[in-house]
Amino acid sequence: MTATRVRLVRLRTALLALTLAVLVVSLWAFQNVQNTAETVRDRTAQAVLEVTAARAALVAADAAAIASFASGEAKLAGPGQEYANQLALASQSLARVAEFNQAGEAGGNALQVIESQVAAYSGSIGQADVHFRQPDAAVLGAVDLWHASRLLHASGGVLEELEVLQGRQREALDRQLSDTGMSLAMLPLWLLPVLALLVLLVFTQLYLRKRFRRVANLPLLAATVLIAAIGVALVLTLISRDRLDSVGERLDGVAAARSQQLKAADDAGQRQLADLLTEYCDERQGCGVTVDEFRVRARQSTTVATDNTRVATAGAKAVAADASAAAESGGREFLIPAGTLLAGGLVLLGLHARIDEYRYRP
Repeated sequence: MTATRVRLVRLRTALLALTLAVLVVSLWAFQNVQNTAETVRDRTAQAVLEVTAARAALVAADAAAIASFASGEAKLAGPGQEYANQLALASQSLARVAEFNQAGEAGGNALQVIESQVAAYSGSIGQADVHFRQPDAAVLGAVDLWHASRLLHASGGVLEELEVLQGRQREALDRQLSDTGMSLAMLPLWLLPVLALLVLLVFTQLYLRKRFRRVANLPLLAATVLIAAIGVALVLTLISRDRLDSVGERLDGVAAARSQQLKAADDAGQRQLADLLTEYCDERQGCGVTVDEFRVRARQSTTVATDNTRVATAGAKAVAADASAAAESGGREFLIPAGTLLAGGLVLLGLHARIDEYRYRP
């Protein structure tokens, strides 16, 4: 076997080995990011948004119920239609959180606790409604309303548990993003097999041109173009990964906007509850240490009401848009395997004739 044939066979082997490496690395990177993007779009982002929606609905329901009892409307219409609507929205959001939950068993257990607490809260509001309708049982109604509100606001209550659950869903998103293994800093490592194959393809074509005095080897030239396209596909995969980072940032923005709005609405509702309880407290003895401390804190709260509905709504739409864009494959699931395999075939075709020329030479 001549030295030229040996060199050509080695080049072919090296080119095919690198092509296989490009196929494995590129396909693994794409599938990893794509699967994560689809999970984030379909489940994780939805879970975080639904938890924030459930918190908002429960705060609105509690404020609506307190307003109804404080104004006396409860004697005619109970806690009110707004309370019923918001409580229904909260239940729907919790059901969606259970469907999209990414926090594992801990998230599922937290949801069970929250749902039982919401049921207890609804029951206490119902009891308050019954008592407020009775002329001689208004004090009991106030006690029931206080107990219901504590189920939401006390340490370990529904709102605190929802905040913890929201954090767990957000942590699940961070874990999913870190598990992709893709980042701008890691891009050179992912592109290394592609760059090595491109360099070897160019070297092989220059060698063939010098050794056989041919202008160009069209199959190898086509293989070079395909491998370059695979490199572009990897860069696009990194862009998709970066869009997933923006999903997390936008989710944080939505949560911050809603939290500020919820704090103002909740403080207003709690001040109204403090005023309502005062009507049934003894002027000298008060209502007990716990209720008295609550009344002082509630009246000292000075959160300025801010309507961030548009900001939160726009942020939620941006989350959906970024998640959808990140999950858009652009046909890379076909380009990467088909393009890489075709490039390998073109390598064989481009070198076959030259190697065959030296098959029988001494």
